[in-house]
Amino acid sequence: MAVMDPDSSDEVVDHLVDFFDRIAPVYDTWAGGQHGRVASRLVDLVAPAKHEQVLDVGTGTGLVAHLVAPRVSPGLVFGVDLSDNMLSIARSKKVKNVQFVGMAAEHLVFRPATFDMVTMGETLAYLADPTTALAEANRVLKTGGRLAVSCHRRSLNTRAQELFFQGLAPLAKRHYLSLPRYSSERARFGEPDVLSQILNAAGFEVTKLTEMVTGGRASDARDWTELMAGVGPLPYTLIRSLGPRYRNELEAEVEAAMASLGDPDDAFRYHHSYVLVVAKKR
Repeated sequence: MAVMDPDSSDEVVDHLVDFFDRIAPVYDTWAGGQHGRVASRLVDLVAPAKHEQVLDVGTGTGLVAHLVAPRVSPGLVFGVDLSDNMLSIARSKKVKNVQFVGMAAEHLVFRPATFDMVTMGETLAYLADPTTALAEANRVLKTGGRLAVSCHRRSLNTRAQELFFQGLAPLAKRHYLSLPRYSSERARFGEPDVLSQILNAAGFEVTKLTEMVTGGRASDARDWTELMAGVGPLPYTLIRSLGPRYRNELEAEVEAAMASLGDPDDAFRYHHSYVLVVAKKR
């Protein structure tokens, strides 16, 4: 299965980096620490061992890297990312056997067969070229080395989430906002069969696969839009661009949409769903 977007561009990458730079200060605390829980689950699944050399691709604030570091010590962990603000936060958490470097996943400077393990926590769907990034991960891994990946599984969104996200494109059009985006096929990266196919095509054999689903309910439309703003660049940019008047209008529309669901228990209910995979380099 091909995963390269024909329309991917530097403009999309710049937009994504800007999003992560902006959200960096609240990334670790978003949704009650959801990203940290996914990172912890991924690290437990891949089971790092002492003396291993590890590369964390799309390290962000270093959530995965900092969890791996004590388990592999005295082995080293390298975290790479393109967001300066994310990397700044990662470096602020002083851990002696971790180094953070600004570097693209598609252009790793490391020699072949350098690492025992490569991790990509909530990263794959955001990369400029996932195919090349996975080829690079394969190249820098030792034979038999492990790749650990977590991806958001969008198909398990609630009815409330589906209704909200369906309204984002009309909202953008209404406010004359045109945002660079990758093709819609990336929304399926978190499907177990799709992710397994992608990794198999990149020279990996899936050895472990599990799912993680958490969720809850927002208290009202303001709470809901604040939560949804952290989901990704499109909702974040749209919601943050609205002044007080239009923000109030959006929240009124959200209230009406939630009421249209019929069952009060469905209103403002959300799921955070992920697929987590460990694969071995063939």
